[in-house]
Amino acid sequence: MKSKILLPFLFLMAVLISPSLLAQNDEYYRPDSLRKEKPERKEIPPVENRRQGEGAEQVEKKKTLADFKDRPFIDRVRLGGSFGLSFGTVTNVNLSPMAGYELTEKLVGGVGATIMYFRYKYYDINTAYYGGRAFMMYNVIPVVNIIGEFEALNVEGSYQKRKWLGSPMLGASYSQPIGGRFIKAVHLTALYNLSYDSQIDQYSGQNLSPYGSPFVFRVTFL
Repeated sequence: MKSKILLPFLFLMAVLISPSLLAQNDEYYRPDSLRKEKPERKEIPPVENRRQGEGAEQVEKKKTLADFKDRPFIDRVRLGGSFGLSFGTVTNVNLSPMAGYELTEKLVGGVGATIMYFRYKYYDINTAYYGGRAFMMYNVIPVVNIIGEFEALNVEGSYQKRKWLGSPMLGASYSQPIGGRFIKAVHLTALYNLSYDSQIDQYSGQNLSPYGSPFVFRVTFL
């Protein structure tokens, strides 16, 4: 009796279980491309991340430029000055207060006033010169600047006659940052006076440039 009841029960269980086994076998042997019902979603990085990977330098430059434009006027002002010393046949001591403004991140423009003591012992010249100058300073690399300058000085010539000398100059400076608010760096400057050979006194035939040579050396705080 028990066997008669057991056989139909086993037959019924076999009928119920067989479809699920067949489904599992079909799924197992089905190719991977068909087994996946939904395609995999590819993660697309945000636009900000792509910018960092593709053009990080450009993004950084734009950010730096934006930060520079947002700086207030007073933070772009530079105040300081320069001095120069020369002793020997020609004694030259000059001081020049200066003011500059950062036109761009790398370009500074400004003006300065010059007061100079000048002595030339062979011609018994012992006098003071005065004037001013305008300059542009462009930063090539962090420690090197290219400088263009025009200086106008009122000098004394023969027979104590005074006249104005205009001197266009070009040169460069080695700069050491010092981190001040208005004095950002110390600059060791070398300039060449493009008009030196034409600054001749018509009476004595001597050059009226107070520097004694076409080369001008200064220490500038700006």
